[in-house]
Formats: sequence, C-alpha cells, structure tokens
Amino acid sequence: MYARSISAPPSPHIPLVDWLWLGVAVLLSLALRIPFFRIPMLADEGGYAYATRGWVNGGDLYGDLWISRPQGIFFVYAGIFDLFGTGTTAFRFAAWIAIALTVIAVWGFTRMYASPLAANLAAIIFAVAASLPNLEGYTANAEMFMGLPAALAALWLLRIGRTGWSRWQLAGVGVMIGTAIALKPSAAVMIPVAVLFIVLIDGGAPARLHLTRLLWLGGGVAAVGAGLLIHGWTLGWSDFIYATFTYRLSAQSAATVGLQHNLEAIGRLAWRASALLGLVAMLLAFRYRADVRTGFHRITRRTRSQARSRRWPRWNGPWLMPNLERPRDDGKLLLRLWLLGSIAGASVGGDWWSHYLIQVIAPLAAWMGWTVAVVWPTLAKPVRSVFAPATVILLVAPFWVLVHGSAANMAEAMFSHPGYPSQDRVAAYLRENSEPGTSIYVAFDQASIYYLADRPPAYRHLYDQELRGIPSSYSDLISIIQGPNRPEFIVSTRQPGPFADASRAFWQEVGQYYVRVETIDDVPIYQDTSRIDPAS
Repeated sequence: MYARSISAPPSPHIPLVDWLWLGVAVLLSLALRIPFFRIPMLADEGGYAYATRGWVNGGDLYGDLWISRPQGIFFVYAGIFDLFGTGTTAFRFAAWIAIALTVIAVWGFTRMYASPLAANLAAIIFAVAASLPNLEGYTANAEMFMGLPAALAALWLLRIGRTGWSRWQLAGVGVMIGTAIALKPSAAVMIPVAVLFIVLIDGGAPARLHLTRLLWLGGGVAAVGAGLLIHGWTLGWSDFIYATFTYRLSAQSAATVGLQHNLEAIGRLAWRASALLGLVAMLLAFRYRADVRTGFHRITRRTRSQARSRRWPRWNGPWLMPNLERPRDDGKLLLRLWLLGSIAGASVGGDWWSHYLIQVIAPLAAWMGWTVAVVWPTLAKPVRSVFAPATVILLVAPFWVLVHGSAANMAEAMFSHPGYPSQDRVAAYLRENSEPGTSIYVAFDQASIYYLADRPPAYRHLYDQELRGIPSSYSDLISIIQGPNRPEFIVSTRQPGPFADASRAFWQEVGQYYVRVETIDDVPIYQDTSRIDPAS
C-alpha cells in the first residue's frame, strides 16, 4: 500500500512575489471574463434563473419548475438575485467570484503538494483555462460554483493528511464534497477520490482506524444530503427524487444515450477543446521525454540484476499508478485521484457539453503548473524559445473571438444558430405582445427566452436532451399543440429537434393552428390564430 508521506510543514511566511502572482491570477480571471459579460444568456443560465425566480415567487420547484438538479444551484441563484441582481452580468460576476476563490484554492493546493513556483504557474493557468470561451468558462453554469467546494475539499484533505487526521476536519471535507454535489451531482466523484486517498496514503493503518476516518468523512457528506432530502420532502418527494436522481439514471447518462451518441459527442468536444488538448499533449511529450531517458538508463544499468532475478524493472512514470511497495508523495497521489475523478464526473452525463470540462480544469491546472516548473530547467535555450510561446498560444488561442469586437459580433461567431444573438429582442417582442402568465414554447431549447420574456413554458421540460431522453415527450408536445390550452406563441430556434423525423410532425401540427407573425434575425415567431386580433 501507499506509505504516508511525512513532509515538513510549509513555512508560514509567503514571499510578497508569490502574493503578487496570486493577485495577478485573480485579476486576470476577471479581465478575461469582462468582454463576455454581455454575451447573450445561455440556456443553462436561463433555466436556472427561470426556475429560481419561479421558486422564490412561490412556484412548484420540481413540479412545473422542472430541472434535473439538486437545490444547491437554485440557492446560489437566489443569493445572486439578492446580492447582485437578476441580469446576465450579475450571474457572471457572481460566477467570477467563485472562480477567483477557486484560483486561491488551486494555488494553495499546488503550493502544498509541489512548490511555490508550480503554484504560481497553476494559478495563472487556471485563471485562463477556467475562462476559455470555447468551454463556456465565462458563464454562470453550475460547474463554476461546484469547482470551489471540490477544490477546497482537495486542499483540506491534503492538509489534514499531513497534520493529523482530525475527525472534525474530515467531517468538514465531507461537508465540502456534499456542497459540491448539491451544486452539481457529478461532484459525487469526489467521494471515491477522498476514500481512496484516505485508505491508500496510510496503508499500514489498522482497518478500524480507516473505517473511523471514512465514517467521519461520510458524516459530513450525509449532513448536507440530509438537508437536501428533508427540503426535497417538503417540495414533493416523488417529483424531487425523480428530478434529482432517477431521471438521470433512467434517461440521461452516458449509459443510456448509446455508444454512437457518446462517440459523436466526444468528437465534438475534442474539436472544441483541441487547443487545450494540444497543450496537454505537448506537456506530456516534454514530461515523458525526461522520464523515458531516465527509464532507459535505469534499464541498461540494471540489465544484469534483472537477468539474475528475472523481474521486470519498477519504473514509475508520471501517469502510471506508483509501485505499491514504495512510498509515494501524498500530493501526487491526491492530484491523480482528483484528476481521474473529475474526468469521470465530466463523462457521466453522456452529453459531453464543453462546459463539463470546467470541473477538470482545477486539477489539470495544478498538474500543468507542476509540469512546466519541472520541465523548464531541463530545456536548452533554443527549445525554451519555442516551448514558452507555444504554451501561451495554445492556452489563449480560444480567445480569438475577441477580434470580432462587439458582443453581438462575438455571439454570431460563437453560436451555430441565430437563436442566441437575437434572444433579447425575441423576448422583448413576446413581453410586448402577450399578457403576463401567457404560456409560450421555444422549440426546442434555449430556456433563457422563458426567463427573459418572463413567460411560462407550455411544457415543463426545457432542454432538447430531456426531450430526447423522455419517450413520451414528442407525443406530449403534439398533444399540447392540439389541445385547447396550447401556447399563444411558439418560437423556433431553427434547430431540427431531438426527434427521429427532425420534428416534422410537430411543425405540421403547428401549421394547423399557428401563423408566423414576426421574424427577428431569421428567428420566426408563430402565434395561435385563435388569439390574433383581427383588427391588428
């Protein structure tokens, strides 16, 4: 098993230059986000805001206000409403605060497990990578908020592993993990990360001692979970459990969407994140270069002894599980577990949206900072003159969209359909031409329009992946169009929809009861013919 690393506690004195690095990283994360504060609200932001506003105003969360998330993100948005406001800029500024605090946590973790230089580099890398526009890093998605308690849990776990396994602090780590799960269920991967670290790092400890530590950790997670469950019971037990647990297992996960969907989605994600993946590949190449050379020399030196003993050499590369018979650094172990757990968390949903990668950025940045700090002294000057600019270029390449200047032009370049750039004007039209409480339907995504227009959806499932995962959704929608309580307006975002016939049956029914009344930047708006004033 892993032997526990005994390290001298870090000096309490932190040089001013390191504080300056940290300050620059925090300010850089804000500076990179400001140009995107006015980019149109995204569907996830709009869905969270719509459900939160309805809930705060007395609506039925997980009933009519249905989103497959625990309550944590709605509590966060309710706090944003009170502290900063209800607009897109308010949401994204609050998300930056969470990212800024995560910068500090990543800096502290990397400083503890590696070195001050690696920590300074990791803070800068995280500030940039967590803001990447191709990963929707500027948004107020749940990943931005979930990353903070997850990073604090990793930092805290590393600290108590070195200073003594305080039971109450283990419970505190559990509370951090539980909080992260309340914000984004995929953070549940931090539970096995913590469990494996506790067991492996002190492998010689009695099983009873391991069990005690794990019980205290689990108690912290359970404390948060109990609060969520009690609150969910008050909201409506069946709806709560379905929305937060059983829906994902039965309809929307990597195991339910099929192999082809997973492969296609992974391909799209790899293309969007190609610059970041290229940077990782480059750092791996430089890191392996040194290890391969070292391993080769070890093999040649040990040829005779290996021939006598007939044993393979024990060589621990940077991405191989360490030899269980040899002591290993606790920080490296935790970082590996954290990184692997985060990758697993980004994959469990099966949708592979680009913003899922944000939860991987914190441990990845810690590894990148350490790798650059280790590789740089081994490089010759001519190689350094290529390595440094290549690292910077690959890291900041996605910010090319800034050359388009205005938020409107950037939105046109960033989004593949006109629904996002024109959604503010679409929402304004709907507000001006309908009474409050009048239902609308946006086919088949873009929940932000419901929030901006302040009009309820005719169907409680707001996203196309939900329509894809629920077998009855297509017939439900057609029945709504045919029924007497059909929505007054239907907005087409000009997406084909998630249905096998490219939604032709839906639009045929729309043609029976609706007529186009407005087109805003190629976004058509249809109105129920029975509600059109003949005088107009």
